[in-house]
Amino acid sequence: MTIARQAWLEVKYEGTDITEDLKPYLKNWSFTDNLSGQADDLQITLADKNQLWQDAWFPDEGAKITATIYRKNWHDDDQTDSLPLGSMEIDSIDVNYPPSEVTIQALSVPQSSALKGENKNRAWEKTKLSVVANDIATNVGVSLYYDVDDDPEYDRIEQTEQTDLSFIRKLCDDAGLALKVSDSQLVIFDEYNYEQADSVLTINRLTFPIKKYKGRATLNDTYKACRISYHSPKGRKNYDYTFTPSNPPNTSRVLVLREQFDSLAEAERKAKKALREKNSQAWQFSLTIMANLNLSASNVVTLKNFGKFDGNWLITKVTHSQSASGYETSLELRLCLEGY
Repeated sequence: MTIARQAWLEVKYEGTDITEDLKPYLKNWSFTDNLSGQADDLQITLADKNQLWQDAWFPDEGAKITATIYRKNWHDDDQTDSLPLGSMEIDSIDVNYPPSEVTIQALSVPQSSALKGENKNRAWEKTKLSVVANDIATNVGVSLYYDVDDDPEYDRIEQTEQTDLSFIRKLCDDAGLALKVSDSQLVIFDEYNYEQADSVLTINRLTFPIKKYKGRATLNDTYKACRISYHSPKGRKNYDYTFTPSNPPNTSRVLVLREQFDSLAEAERKAKKALREKNSQAWQFSLTIMANLNLSASNVVTLKNFGKFDGNWLITKVTHSQSASGYETSLELRLCLEGY
């Protein structure tokens, strides 16, 4: 006898389990795990024929939601596995008609947090990025996970009428590093290191259960090299450095930056990061597969039998979603770069 697969979303609202309360009204839900630059988000859409959710049961903005995805009978055995989504804060509630429904969105970066909703002024002297990030994390009550080999140094750095999140994001962007806030944790990492990791899954077009896929290759806004130029008024010197990767795109364009650098090593680091940021968008791929709880943004997967799209790809976004048609997982990928 075949046992039917089951999947459901457990939701706790301010610590109270409301999963069963949601079931009679639940139309669909989706959770998106982003690599960097955007908050993770959970969206729950509820049927509201009797206007309960837009009136008496209207959720509180800023309320805490903790959610977990569960699957049962998904494997050959009668086991249940799960994926905790962490703690989020309700950011918006949308009411629509027709049909009468309410959509609740919760984000991993709370609007009410000092991390996002408060402009500040302060400065650091003779410091490092990890120190600044730790000060900010400690101040707003989250932990810091600093997963970077190097640690950019600053003689002086100022935060002027900026939120902590926008300030630390700018520092990470300038250093060519990625930033993510998830489940009360500030995470700073180098995407290059993640791209070098072993592939966690091979997706073979001929044998893997794929619902749909789409690939794109472009030369738009890609460059074969990056040149950094800087004039030092104090030393009355002109500095110039050009970096060319071992396997550049088929274009003659050169990315030109005019930035300060204090050493050849720093210039090389900045050039590589800037060129990677541009060229990382040259090859993109997306696909929807049967529900998979084991894939996260930052994992590497291998595409096979997709022609020119074969190779290792970094997951930049994972979306889990469930509706009347079933539970599925969608992936957005970019090709892992080599040589820089």
